[in-house]
Amino acid sequence: MAFIIRKEESDLELAKDLRRKGVITTPRQLFQESQQREIDSLIVISVFEFVRYDPNVHKGRIFNLRLVNEVKGKSTKTPYEKSRLIIQAYNNAGKRVILT
Repeated sequence: MAFIIRKEESDLELAKDLRRKGVITTPRQLFQESQQREIDSLIVISVFEFVRYDPNVHKGRIFNLRLVNEVKGKSTKTPYEKSRLIIQAYNNAGKRVILT
C-alpha cells in the first residue's frame, strides 16, 4: 500500500508539472475528468448502481472503495491522466449478490 501511495503522490506532482507546461490540457481539476470517465463507464456496463442509503436495510460495511490516479504514457509525447476504481470486499456472504 505504501508503494501505491508514493507512486500516486509522484504522479500527482508530475500531473501538476505537466499541466503547468501545457503538456496535459485536460479541463477541470487534476484527475477529475478521468475519475468521471471511470465511474461513468462502470455505470454504463452495469458494474454497479447507486442506491439510496437506508440504515434500516443497510447494516455494516460490505465493501470499501477508492480511486487510484496515475499518469500514463510518461515516456511518450502525450502523457495523460488515468483513474481506476479499486473495490475491496469484506468477508460477508451477502456481498456475493451485491458485488456480482
